[in-house]
Amino acid sequence: MKREKTKHKGIYKVGDTYYITYYVGSKKYEKAVGPRLSIALNEKMEREHKAKRGNYEVIERQEKTTFDELVNFYKRDGDGKKYILIFIPVYLKQFGGYKLSQITRKDLFKFRDTLKTTPKQRGGKEVTDSNVNRILAGLRRLFNFAVSREYMEENPFPKTSKSGLFYPEQKGLRNFFTEDQMEKIVEASPEWLRLLILTAYYTGLRESELLSLRWEQVDIKDGVIYLPSTKTLKDPTGRGQKVVMQRELIDLFQTLPKRSEWVFCQEDGSPYGRWHIYPSFKKLLKTLGIDDKQYSWKELRHTTASLMHRKGVPTLAIKDQLRHTNIKTTVDFYIGSDVNYQREMIEKLVINSGKLVGKQDAFKNTQPASA
Repeated sequence: MKREKTKHKGIYKVGDTYYITYYVGSKKYEKAVGPRLSIALNEKMEREHKAKRGNYEVIERQEKTTFDELVNFYKRDGDGKKYILIFIPVYLKQFGGYKLSQITRKDLFKFRDTLKTTPKQRGGKEVTDSNVNRILAGLRRLFNFAVSREYMEENPFPKTSKSGLFYPEQKGLRNFFTEDQMEKIVEASPEWLRLLILTAYYTGLRESELLSLRWEQVDIKDGVIYLPSTKTLKDPTGRGQKVVMQRELIDLFQTLPKRSEWVFCQEDGSPYGRWHIYPSFKKLLKTLGIDDKQYSWKELRHTTASLMHRKGVPTLAIKDQLRHTNIKTTVDFYIGSDVNYQREMIEKLVINSGKLVGKQDAFKNTQPASA
């Protein structure tokens, strides 16, 4: 069919359809728009604006790529974060079939509200705020991957923490064991469990890191444990994050038998699982009269941080031992919950009570008489 020119540069008509032409650098593009000249004008202006920003190819890819395809790209080329992979079915349920260009901030708030009102698989209770935040954090990282690989122009997540998308974190509510409780726990535990408890306490290792620990990751000579794959920080050298071992723990590791590649394993060499330590530790706490609903294995990591804090260890050293990305996490969630410690500190502001009484009497005598 014959191409008809219009009075607008870069816009022509073929039959009933308007076409636009535009340039990205020196490369010419053409696109069929529709039957209306006004739509063609708007489309041409928008395309030229995008081209000037230098992001046209990214925007074009964003308009063609589906969320499902992004998930597959992440599985193939991403960093394989567990807290993203486990929630992929949840993400696909909400965003499956969406083009990346269609996902807006409004959709993210809708997703959050849907998560919050979805009952847990067990117990039928509402999903906690922290779990919702964890799922959202994984999705945000997935979109960051899309931006870094130029599948998206920008992350749809708001850049400010004041947007209200994430639920506010509860601070200062984490429990920890006292020194007396730790001594009782260690003394009352069976030998196989005692080794795990002492290692968790002296290093601050997470449960998953502890159970997957291999001998090749332990340098007894230097007293260091290397964690090549961890939840937070990555070591640029490739060997892994360093976890410093306490002297008593080093001596303990030197006496451990090496039945297999796993540091903590059963008689047949197979590693312990969470199902081994969790019920045993809960039973131990109940035997000692410690509330097993308020305390569990994760409190050992909190105890490492809190007792280091009580003994005057600098916060930065605690952060490094627990390998937090941000020192704010250390302050808000691991050492900010100790009311007794805060009371001990404020009690240092003692004034000699005898002198104070005398001054108080003198103060009474100097008060003006009431009218």
